[in-house]
Amino acid sequence: MTDDVTSTIKGMTEKDLDNLKRLLRGEDSSTVAQSANVDPGQLDALKDSFLKAQYRQIVEQELTGKKPGRNDPCPCGSGKKYKKCCLSKHEEIKKNISPEIWQQIKAEKERKEKIKAQVEEGFNLLASGEYKKAIELAEKLLKRYPEDDRLYDIKVHSNIFLGNFNEAIRICRARYEAAKQEKEFFLKHGIHRDQSAGEESHSHYYSPLSWLEKYWISLKALAYDAQIPRQGNKKVKSLVEKLKAADDLKKFPEKGDKGLERRRSALAPVIKELQDIGPEAIPYLLPLTINFSWSSLFVPEILAAYPVEEAWRAMMEISMFGYSYITAACCSYLKEKGETLIPLYREFFVKNPEFDPLKTGLIRVLGEIKARSAFDILKKLLEHEDPYVVKAAAVSVYRQGFDEALELLEKTEKRVGFIPELHKAIVQLRAKKNEA
Repeated sequence: MTDDVTSTIKGMTEKDLDNLKRLLRGEDSSTVAQSANVDPGQLDALKDSFLKAQYRQIVEQELTGKKPGRNDPCPCGSGKKYKKCCLSKHEEIKKNISPEIWQQIKAEKERKEKIKAQVEEGFNLLASGEYKKAIELAEKLLKRYPEDDRLYDIKVHSNIFLGNFNEAIRICRARYEAAKQEKEFFLKHGIHRDQSAGEESHSHYYSPLSWLEKYWISLKALAYDAQIPRQGNKKVKSLVEKLKAADDLKKFPEKGDKGLERRRSALAPVIKELQDIGPEAIPYLLPLTINFSWSSLFVPEILAAYPVEEAWRAMMEISMFGYSYITAACCSYLKEKGETLIPLYREFFVKNPEFDPLKTGLIRVLGEIKARSAFDILKKLLEHEDPYVVKAAAVSVYRQGFDEALELLEKTEKRVGFIPELHKAIVQLRAKKNEA
C-alpha cells in the first residue's frame, strides 16, 4: 500500500479496522453500525477516507509502474487475488480520471518526495552527530510543515544528544497531546486537519502511542543522566566505551542477526567483564538504551547477571521504549524470574499510570506466570480505560487458564465493547467449557 493508504489505516483503532473490513466485504453500513454500537456517519467517513486513499494509490501505481500483478494479493487487503477482487474496479476508475487529476497527483507526489528527501537529510545530520544543524533544518522545515512529526522527532533526539532533556520532554508532551487530538479528529472526519477532502495530507503523523514512547524515553534520559556518578569508576567507564565499539559500522559492517552475533563474539570479553563487575555498572549502562543502537542490544543480558532489584526495575523501564529486540530480551529475562518479581510488578503498575499502554510487554509476561498473585494484577488491569492495556490483559488472563477467566472476560466485554482479541479469548473459553 502507498503511504497515504497506510497512514489512513494506522489512524484507525482495531475496532474501526474490523468495521471497515465488514463494509468492504459488502455488509450494509447501518447493520455494521448497529452491531458495533457506533455512529453510522463515522463509519461512512472512515470508508470514504479509505476509498479516497485507494483512489490515489491507483493513480500513483500508474505513474510509478508499481501496480500489482493480476495474481498478486489485492492491495485492498481482502486476501483475494487482484484479478478476482479490485482489478476491474480499478480499471473502471482509471478510465474516468481526468488529465487534471493525473497532473495534480503527480505534482503532489513530487512535493512528497521533496519533503521526504529533506527529512532524510535531517535524520542523516542526526546520525552523523551534527545535532545543532539537524535542529536548525527541522525548525526551518516546520515553518512550512508545522504538523510533521518527523521533524519534531529530529528535534527530540538532537536535544537528547545535546543534553537538553527538558526541551525534549516538552516537545514530546506537546506532540503526544496533539497526536491524541489529531487521531480523534481523523476518526471523526476521515481526514487530517491540514487535509482537504480528496487530497493528501501535507504532513507525516505519528500515533499517540509513538509519542508516548518518546515521552517516556525523554523522561528516562533525564533520569539516567542524573544517576551517572560525576566522579565515577574509570574501569566501568572504559568498558562501556569499549562496548560502544559495536556501533562502529566500519569495524562491524554486518547487519541483522549476523551482525549481532559478530559483535557479540568480538565483544564477549567486554560483556563478561561488565557482568562480573556487578550492579555498580548499571548507571553507566542505562544511557546506552535511550537511543536504539547495536551497543544497547547487549544491555539486557548484562543487567540480567545482576541479582538485585535495581537491575530488574531497569529492565521493566527499558522494555517500554518500543525497541522490539530490547523489549523482547528484557521480557524474556523477566519471565525466567517468574513469581519472585511479583512485588516489583505490583509496584511498577502503580507508578506512572499515564504510561500503562507501554507496559503491554510486561502484561504478557504476567500471562506466562501461572500464579494467583500474577492473576490478581491482571484482574485489576482488565478494569483499565485504555484498550491496549485491556487487550493485553485479556490475552494474558486467557493464557493463565484460571476457572473464573471466562466470567471476568465476559464482564470486561460488556464494559468496553468489542475488542477482537478479547472476544476471541471469550469464544475459545466458551468452547473449552462446552467440551468439559
